[in-house]
Amino acid sequence: MKKDKDKKKKRLKQEPSVTEKEGIPALQLLEDESLEELPEDPLQHALAVAGGKWKLRILWTLRNGTSLRYGEIKQQIGGITDMMLSQSLRELTADGMAVRRQYQQIPPKVEYQITPTGAELLPAIELFRTWAVSRLKEELSNG
Repeated sequence: MKKDKDKKKKRLKQEPSVTEKEGIPALQLLEDESLEELPEDPLQHALAVAGGKWKLRILWTLRNGTSLRYGEIKQQIGGITDMMLSQSLRELTADGMAVRRQYQQIPPKVEYQITPTGAELLPAIELFRTWAVSRLKEELSNG
């Protein structure tokens, strides 16, 4: 079993990746043995926590670190329904990406704020956003 893994690693090191063949430098993947001990695929886990149509946009809305009320978040994210916003906020809170504060007053007041764990995703979201901006500009210029 160990020999098969070693052979596979050796073969992968010898064969250039598709991106290298096309002249695009390939990203160095983590070759950490401890990744095999993880309960699930890291990318699958990341998508479960922050994937979907709305979660990244919600985290981006909360990026400045100040607390925002439900209505403020909804106003900044066009097209999201109440059901999807409340479900996404619930999931982000359960996964430790955002924190929910409920104040005991009338009318009820609830605020959401990004956590340090959620803030760790902001550079990746910014890269994703920058890529999208360049693609949209390219599409516009190709018209």
